[in-house]
Amino acid sequence: MKLIHKVLFVFLFSFVFISCEKKLTDLDPIDQIPAEKAILNMNDLTTAVNGVYGTWSARRSVYISSFISDEIRLGTGTEYRNVGNALFNWQFVSDSQDWRDGETGGVWTNLYAVIDRANRVLEFMVPVPTTTAADVILKDQFKGEMLALRSMAHLELLRCFSQTAEYTPAALGVVLQTTYAKAVASYQPARNTQLEVINSINADLITARSLIPTSFTDIGRITRNAVIGAQVRSAVHTKNWQGVIDRANELTPLQPLTDSINYPSLWNTRTLPASQATEVIWKLNVTAVNSGSAIGSLYQDANGAQQAAPAAKLLNTFDRVNDIRFSIFFGTTPRNLIAKYGVVPPAGENFIFDIKMMRTSEIVLARAEAYAELNQFLQSNTDLSLLRTNRIRGYIHVPLPDKATLIDAIYLERYKELCYEGQRYFDLRRRSLPISRDISDIGGIASSQLLPATDFHYILPIPNQEKLANPNMAQNTGY
Repeated sequence: MKLIHKVLFVFLFSFVFISCEKKLTDLDPIDQIPAEKAILNMNDLTTAVNGVYGTWSARRSVYISSFISDEIRLGTGTEYRNVGNALFNWQFVSDSQDWRDGETGGVWTNLYAVIDRANRVLEFMVPVPTTTAADVILKDQFKGEMLALRSMAHLELLRCFSQTAEYTPAALGVVLQTTYAKAVASYQPARNTQLEVINSINADLITARSLIPTSFTDIGRITRNAVIGAQVRSAVHTKNWQGVIDRANELTPLQPLTDSINYPSLWNTRTLPASQATEVIWKLNVTAVNSGSAIGSLYQDANGAQQAAPAAKLLNTFDRVNDIRFSIFFGTTPRNLIAKYGVVPPAGENFIFDIKMMRTSEIVLARAEAYAELNQFLQSNTDLSLLRTNRIRGYIHVPLPDKATLIDAIYLERYKELCYEGQRYFDLRRRSLPISRDISDIGGIASSQLLPATDFHYILPIPNQEKLANPNMAQNTGY
């Protein structure tokens, strides 16, 4: 793969060498250093593992999900900057720097970078010596973290680029990469089936879960809880509803849903404690060093220029008086603004907030959906009520009597609770639901109001630079 394998080696191991005490003049030229020399001890391994985490740019998936779906409208007024227009109007420019995240191509390249680097660490860590019992445990934990990251990146790619909207085992998925490319020039892989990819994802998660100790609770990394959460996501994707329930039942007692009193602090605290004290199961840390990864700056610049505004369709789903999320997620002065990860004003906002990669709210709603699918309506209503009671003041739940009504209500709650967290497009895809926008959100462009799942634009294209570089890479239909 063109961009993945020609440059990643240098990037990955530059993380290692930057931290070494030896002078650079004492090292071989970086492009000539054999890979097996890059990770020699536990300190090197720790730095390499941190480098893999630092590779994941979560804002790219958030960008795709919010701009392609019904979460935003393009910015309005003199402060609007015309960015994201192509994706919003379903005119994919998969390789251009149409905006800072390179349209859909940026997601493909970034996630395969994560996978490639995780694979290198997994291979080169094998001979690293351990001198204490603690080292043995830590080395196993690192292996579990790398397997989990590899599986999660594959799942994100599968959700983005599969040939079909819904999970279809025999249809094309993405390239399954369980080792790094040794011979870059001749590496021209074909896409695997969705079943092959999902089987590998699930196997990696099972192994990772056995390796990461329950005592490891740093939510800035992959904990055992995060692995279980990934198992829930995988089961949702494949509609393994009993699997969703079983894994969610394991996870929710360990990190319960955050109540209404503590919920605001999830969002107004820029750096959450590295513990499992809240419902944030996994986060990516954003600091001044990697502020370009910030989610909030997808929608506004620090000087107040607006890329995108909240969709009127989304705003109108909230009880603006009693739903505590409304004032957290949105600003209304001097205009409607997306405020979930910071908002201008106030002056000086830098949007440096941890990225919430996985929360218990998602897990509870996934379980509610699974219960509904299995006709366990009492349990489904219980989960839906639990979420709403902790988000809406004075909420009194009226039980919903059937599957269709429950699933519609759960999807509405996912739309509200998980907005701008990179889930909406995938939620629509996995049921082949159309992307349908309110007339007020499309700026008079009628062709951008409805995108049915039968339109080939509904499925993202494989980035063209990948297709040109690899004759074995099949493109999705219509491109």
